[in-house]
Amino acid sequence: MSQERIVAIQALRFIAAIAVAGMHAEIFAFWLGQFVGVGLERPALAAIGNFGVDLFFVISGFVIVLSSEKLFGKAGAVRTFALRRIIRVVPLYWAGLLFVLLWSLRFPPAPDWQSMVHAMLFVPYASNTAHGRIVPPLEVGWTLNFEMLFYFVVALAMAKDASATVRRTAFILFLLVLAGSLLDLPQPLANWSSPIILELSGGTMLALIYRGGWQFQPRVRLCALALAASLLLSPLVMPGADMSGWLRVLFWGGGSWLLLAAMVLVPTRSGGSDARFWNFGGDISYALYIVHMPVMMVSQMVWRHFRLPYGATEEAIFVVLVLVMSLVAAVIVHLLFERPLSQWLRSRVAPIA
Repeated sequence: MSQERIVAIQALRFIAAIAVAGMHAEIFAFWLGQFVGVGLERPALAAIGNFGVDLFFVISGFVIVLSSEKLFGKAGAVRTFALRRIIRVVPLYWAGLLFVLLWSLRFPPAPDWQSMVHAMLFVPYASNTAHGRIVPPLEVGWTLNFEMLFYFVVALAMAKDASATVRRTAFILFLLVLAGSLLDLPQPLANWSSPIILELSGGTMLALIYRGGWQFQPRVRLCALALAASLLLSPLVMPGADMSGWLRVLFWGGGSWLLLAAMVLVPTRSGGSDARFWNFGGDISYALYIVHMPVMMVSQMVWRHFRLPYGATEEAIFVVLVLVMSLVAAVIVHLLFERPLSQWLRSRVAPIA
């Protein structure tokens, strides 16, 4: 893959993480107002940040195919693939779960052991701290439950080449979603069979299109970007719409797919001077995704403890403040924990992978 396209993917990863963090910052700010008795309106624009999850899923499917190409058809491919995915996802997420557990022991309610075990194993479960919602104690982990299922299916479907692997993966995921649509499946299968899992499969198919050398002509690319924007901004034109299930896949999944396609299915040009910024932004995107909710939990509690004034202006200040602190925390966690630990673990795995 060309350096320009890598930068584009890194930029989209960073944008996706910022979108999710911004959406959660607004939610924390709103509930902070509720806690202190201040009722503030919630702008429709705030819901748009949800598309960051869908963009992450599409990018993940795309990158998995291209980053694993050298493994297809090789001895030990499944083991190596699984180890790399575990190293990439598990340590930082488990650290985030540990922080949430320790924090909640001081500021209840604390998750019960069933919630923690299910979260650590990436199995959907109705956490006791989430009012029956099927999310782990560190709520952003609900997306990782789908990611790990996707990795498991890819490993199960791994064939001698990328094309066969993508077809097998798509078939298995399609059957799972079909079963969820037609049958009253028990948990966790009912959760895993959500149509959103198909966004990851859509990313793998885009990777095959990219490998085939397809390119958008300028006008087609412009149309794709315009359509992507209209789909991703759908909450503005359909305020209050239930953006879940197939509707979410159509609007946010489809918009994310078109956006990524418009960024990678283009002729290679010389890289820009901002490549370092976007590359680093992409590098810290996973850390930002994991740390932003703990940062906001702590910030909200501190604001409430000191009984700071709160209104529309303070709400905006809170949102900006927690976003900046989340970015700073993500940089620190990435440089001091995530990157060195991943490098060490990969060096330990490499000789036997």
